[in-house]
Amino acid sequence: MDTQTTDSMDADVLQALYAKTIYTLRESAKELLKQHSVESVAALLEKIRCGELPEHPAYENYLSARIIDQMKLQVRVQASEQLYGTTISDAKSISVHLLLKNQIEERYAQRVAEPMRLPQDALLLSLGNGLMIEARYFSTDEYSVGWCWGEAEVRIDTAPLHVDLATFPHHLHGDDSPVAVDPASCPDDDFWVNFPRLIDMFLVNPLLD
Repeated sequence: MDTQTTDSMDADVLQALYAKTIYTLRESAKELLKQHSVESVAALLEKIRCGELPEHPAYENYLSARIIDQMKLQVRVQASEQLYGTTISDAKSISVHLLLKNQIEERYAQRVAEPMRLPQDALLLSLGNGLMIEARYFSTDEYSVGWCWGEAEVRIDTAPLHVDLATFPHHLHGDDSPVAVDPASCPDDDFWVNFPRLIDMFLVNPLLD
């Protein structure tokens, strides 16, 4: 078998793999929307905003659907580059989680308890002080970071609710306490600044109390 034939077979296998991955991601996003009887992420967000759905986990599902779509675009870009040598310049196709994973692994290499995990829709991180983090970042303005320390559970997110708070839409769900202002995130800073800042605060005060 000559090299050209082998290269063609490799390309066919790679193309099939990309197609299967994109299909799986698309169906996963559809399933998330189906849980709430909506056909689009916009409709799901509106139901959350209007109070027709509980804030959590509906907002996490909204973010998951958006993140999966973002990942799908990322796969399309990679497929185009590897199969056809075509470069697609589109900021929307860049996975926030991939960017954060690389940054966090480098910056906190000595503080993480185990390798970070990156499933379809979340970034999972375990710190050496026993704190477990589950982050969903679609963009600087749309994210949810939940963490647990022992039996305590805390969350910071940007669901479009709690308009009376000074940091709206950024807000904190403390452990057994009312919704409060977000003490960590700065709305003018990008996610790659806010998330490490949050981790730094976790290492000093895991419950942000």
